[in-house]
Parts: sequence; structure tokens; C-alpha cells
Amino acid sequence: MREIIRTDAAPLSTSPVAQAVRGGGLVFVGGQMPRDNETNRIVEGAHAQARLSLAHCVAILRAAGSGPEKVMLAEVFMTDLSQKDAVNTAFLEVFGDNPPARNLVEVSDIGEGTIVEVGVIALA
Repeated sequence: MREIIRTDAAPLSTSPVAQAVRGGGLVFVGGQMPRDNETNRIVEGAHAQARLSLAHCVAILRAAGSGPEKVMLAEVFMTDLSQKDAVNTAFLEVFGDNPPARNLVEVSDIGEGTIVEVGVIALA
């Protein structure tokens, strides 16, 4: 059985619907590229983008009855892999000394010239 969880508790996002899909003991939060709540624009810089993307995912996970401590894998889509240190720093800031495994994937374009978009898989 698959259940879709929606929340308004997450930061703004370019994602059409802030949601998670829960089923089979897992929660999946699709790629989230958040916007700045004040300007409604995509934030500048890989570190800020990763922080907000992760905050968005964590808020949705919590609404789905999971949480950051249950994240097994994060998929990180980037247009510039040279910024991986900034992204890894954001993971340490959000998850502490034991961040989840992450798969950094280089893509040519993921909408509006974005750099970092994050999706996560967590235990339900």
C-alpha cells in the first residue's frame, strides 16, 4: 500500500506539491529545490541550496512520521560537482557527525539553472 503525505510545514519549493510517498516501510521524498520564503526566488549558492533542500525534506519526513535520523540515502542532483564540498558541509550541519549516505549526480539542467536538488529515502 502506498500513501501520499502532504504538508505545508516545509519551506517553499519549486516542487509542485510538497509531499512524501510512504509504503513498504519506507518514505521517499522527491527532489526538492526550495525557494527563499521572502523573495520566492531560488537561493544562490550550493551550500544555501543544499541546506534549504534538506530542511524541506526533513519537514516532509516529519509530516510522514519519519525523521532525519531515519534517512538511509540522499540523492543529490547538481549542475556543478565542483561544489560537492559545500553540499557535504550542509549535510554535516543538518545531520551532525553521522550524515546519511549520499549519491551526488551531475546533471546538465534541473530547472531554472538550479545547482542542488535533494531527494531522500528513509525508514517509515
